Amino acid sequence: MDERIKGIKEGAGREESRINEDLLEFLQKWSTPALMVLAGIAVAYWGWNKYKQMQVAKVNQATSAYTSATVGGPANPDTLGNIAREYANVRSFGLLAKLDLADVYLLAVQRGLAPGVEYTPGAELAPGDVLDESGRAMYLERAGKLYREVFDATGSASGKEPLAIEALFGMAAVAETSGDFEGARTHLRKAKELCEKVNYEAAAIVAEKRMNAVGTGAAATLFAADALPPLPEPEPILPPETQTPTGVEALPDTGEVGPQDGDEPAPASQNPPADDGGASGGESSEPSEGGGGGGGR
Repeated sequence: MDERIKGIKEGAGREESRINEDLLEFLQKWSTPALMVLAGIAVAYWGWNKYKQMQVAKVNQATSAYTSATVGGPANPDTLGNIAREYANVRSFGLLAKLDLADVYLLAVQRGLAPGVEYTPGAELAPGDVLDESGRAMYLERAGKLYREVFDATGSASGKEPLAIEALFGMAAVAETSGDFEGARTHLRKAKELCEKVNYEAAAIVAEKRMNAVGTGAAATLFAADALPPLPEPEPILPPETQTPTGVEALPDTGEVGPQDGDEPAPASQNPPADDGGASGGESSEPSEGGGGGGGR
């Protein structure tokens, strides 16, 4: 028998045709859902990459805005407030802006000037630039509220302990300025415990020293400008004394004024100087007509 026809099986063609039909049926049934799943995965991957790019761009915008607001001069309260609201969920930029804004309010209370006002000696301040007692109380309340919001958001968050510590220091400053010394000690005690928890030894020492010093200083008093004593007048500046070089005697002051530049020198005398003898004896030095002194005897 021919070897080429030994492996031929009867009905093999119909069996292969049935397998091809099953494959076609399977593809017709599941190809569209499979393509949809693959397309969904591709779209999800593209969307995730796009989302990450947008997040990176948002972080870059927040970094630029925060740096521009806090570097190179006094921070603007309105700018810090906008950053705190716009970038509230971008890393920690919103919390940092709140801390800086609270610091601005607290500094305004301590200086007695409205936030953002810079005092120049000799310049006149506008009526709204100087804070009265109600203005100081308002900004002190705003500062305490911002510090509290930052601490509530970071007090139990891992990795954000530095923000919580800074907020506790600010809350202690607000309480001490308000006269609540016990509340200030409580905030400083929490700050010390949190510093020791994260091994911030230097900050823990500062917290302990501040806690021991609370209430020991005199209370700050805001005086009106007309109640302050006048500033002392500066002493006149005298010209420096002329010093004679060593080994050179100073010339006596005779009161005579020497020739100045442009003056012509005085003309020389027309008469010759007198002889010493005539000048001393009062007589003429020429011999007399009588033969001199012997002719008279």
